[in-house]
Amino acid sequence: MILVAYGTRPEIIKLFPLVRELKRQQIPFKTLFTGQHLDLYQDVKDLMPEPDYKLDNTSEFCSSLAESYCRICNSVEKLISDGSFRLIIIQGDTTTACAIAKVAFYNQIKVAHVEAGLRTYDISNPFPEEANRRVISLVADINFAPTQCAYQNLKNEGAINIYLTGNTIVDALDCFEIDISFDNLVLITIHRRENHEKMEAIFSQLNRAAIEYPEINFIFPIHPNPNVQKYRDSLRGNNLKVIEPLGYQEMLGYIGRAMCIISDSGGLQEEAVYFGKRILIVRNTTERPETIDSGLGKLVDLDIVKHLDWAFTKTDLPDKNPFGDGQSCARIVEIIKPRSA
Repeated sequence: MILVAYGTRPEIIKLFPLVRELKRQQIPFKTLFTGQHLDLYQDVKDLMPEPDYKLDNTSEFCSSLAESYCRICNSVEKLISDGSFRLIIIQGDTTTACAIAKVAFYNQIKVAHVEAGLRTYDISNPFPEEANRRVISLVADINFAPTQCAYQNLKNEGAINIYLTGNTIVDALDCFEIDISFDNLVLITIHRRENHEKMEAIFSQLNRAAIEYPEINFIFPIHPNPNVQKYRDSLRGNNLKVIEPLGYQEMLGYIGRAMCIISDSGGLQEEAVYFGKRILIVRNTTERPETIDSGLGKLVDLDIVKHLDWAFTKTDLPDKNPFGDGQSCARIVEIIKPRSA
């Protein structure tokens, strides 16, 4: 039996098309939701079937990454130690993915890692994701690389059973019908942990952007993290609007309409390419160099304003999406099918 495990909104978004493909091919599986993101879970939960297993309110009791990691490990161990599962599918680089990979390894259960091989080779950036994904690669039995760069990273590190499949985000986005335009709108998202200490400077840049470009509407769905929320009152300007977090499909609507994006998100770097939108990446490194190589992304760290003219320039979609063709899940299922019996 296969167990598909997830705990955050991004994991659900990138795994739901894989779950649908497993169902389409009538391959038996169970699902586990760890509850790592309860606050951002509600609007995407219907993309998945009702989970077969849920951990009890994991995030409500955890005040630190270490506490969350330990709670997930302890709960998952009780679930999988009886040998019911031959293969566990995890996605990405979250605390959920890392904890489950280690517990599965301890119990000699095979791990299939979706979106394997992303690297910055800076252990603190992004934090803690860079460490999480490197640990997972050490214990994963099957590695599904989303891009050629990720594939080569894994090869260089000596990982086993590496397959170039494409990124399941393309499969996911193909499930939605989103109109694409280039309205007088800039979409902003800022939330990364390594930017928390820079938040005051970032928000100052956003205020400058609104002042220097009064004809542009800047829309900022603010993340619920208190390290971001505490600065929301420092944002000013009639054309700089702070709104509550958006549901995923509503967010895709804004991406589809935006002339460009300002963000420190990893997933948005992929979504920007899909929609052909330029993105200013508010970081000094990225594990998704494909966005930059496509001509749609630029690393700006804290220098947002001076790159806005570049971001406002409309460009064509890449001839070929570097993140895949929408057939990633079909490839993954064909690979794991012989291992699921």
